[in-house]
Amino acid sequence: MKMLVFLLVMVFATVHGATYQELVRLHDFLMTNYSKDLRPAMNLSEPTVVNVGFQLISLKDFDEKTSKFAVVGILTIIWTDINLRWNPDEFGGINQILIPQSSLWKPTFVLMNPYDQVKPPGFDSLNINVTNSGLVVWAPPDVYEVTCSADVTYYPFDEQMCGLFFSPYMYTVSDLILRPFSWHIFLDFYYPDSLWELSDTFCAVHTEMNLQNLALMVSIKRRPMFQVLTTIVPFCILGLLNIMVFLLPAGSGERVGFSVTVLLAIAVFMTIVADTLPGTSEPSFPRLCYLLIVELGMNMLVTVSTILVLRLHNKPKHENIPNWLQCIICKCVCACRHNQISKTENGNNIEVFIESILSKNPDSEKAGAENEHIRRWIGDIAGAQERRDNACSKTSWQTFARYSDIGLFVLFTIIFVTNKIAAYFIFS
Repeated sequence: MKMLVFLLVMVFATVHGATYQELVRLHDFLMTNYSKDLRPAMNLSEPTVVNVGFQLISLKDFDEKTSKFAVVGILTIIWTDINLRWNPDEFGGINQILIPQSSLWKPTFVLMNPYDQVKPPGFDSLNINVTNSGLVVWAPPDVYEVTCSADVTYYPFDEQMCGLFFSPYMYTVSDLILRPFSWHIFLDFYYPDSLWELSDTFCAVHTEMNLQNLALMVSIKRRPMFQVLTTIVPFCILGLLNIMVFLLPAGSGERVGFSVTVLLAIAVFMTIVADTLPGTSEPSFPRLCYLLIVELGMNMLVTVSTILVLRLHNKPKHENIPNWLQCIICKCVCACRHNQISKTENGNNIEVFIESILSKNPDSEKAGAENEHIRRWIGDIAGAQERRDNACSKTSWQTFARYSDIGLFVLFTIIFVTNKIAAYFIFS
């Protein structure tokens, strides 16, 4: 922040009492015997200290397919040039001057990871601010385009880390030393982006093989709401809608058409969504694509299951069910019906038995009546057992298809819910 205040003071400061002739005389004084090709130093054995910083203005573009990352910013570079000092009293009180950057020495900063071409920052018509103490301020604004490999594993909840690497090309640490103004990028004039949220930034100077480079790292996080509402939610709705096919009556004749229509809608929607997904396979692949493929496969299984159930439902009624299948139906499906019959009929017979006990009398006639009640009770139990056996023996393919619809509806509902819960933990 202090650096920005200093720059604003330097840029907007005014000089009172100075004339144009004095400004021309100052310019001629500074440019006399000045060489822009030689590093300014009183002692060449001492390195020039260069203070660097970066002001981020906006995020211009980030393309996952082409690995292009572009930002608009100002690279601020400040150093001291002993050859550009003067006494303001000798030049009408002028304490600063703007000189074209092509006329002064400046560190040859080069962007080391450019997207298109290698070029120094700034342009020839850009001016450099010089103070009477020899302090030189160079702040070239530009659109910096670099290469940044996107990690779209957790798309659309992904977070990207991209860097801009500047190097004072051909200058070693014995010639030039870089010092950052701050460990973070300046964001005083940053304009937020509608697609990406700026998470964090940091600035660092790395030294390798007697060479230094400035690393400006930017961490951005995607705003996922648009992709959630246009991609994930519609897929969930279509998947849940397809499961509802098992609730349609088998005799309606609309089940296959309904299921195939929903499956085609999912397939068409998936082709549309494919244009918005990052088209990358390396170094990462979006896990969302796996989830969409699983969703498509599950809906395909729903359609196949619907066709098979309808085939069972339309089998002739006189066609017998295999014994093993009939045994499963009797044990798993008819158990509830057996319990209901047993509860109803056994309950009634127990009441009769209790009444007979309560009315028990040593009289032989009453004892005979009691025996008659007991025999009738036993006969009713046997009749109930016979009716249960007949119920199982009369099980048809239509009954099996009806209970299969219930089982498949429960099964695919569990799979659907489990899939969504797993997706939540994967992306959280």
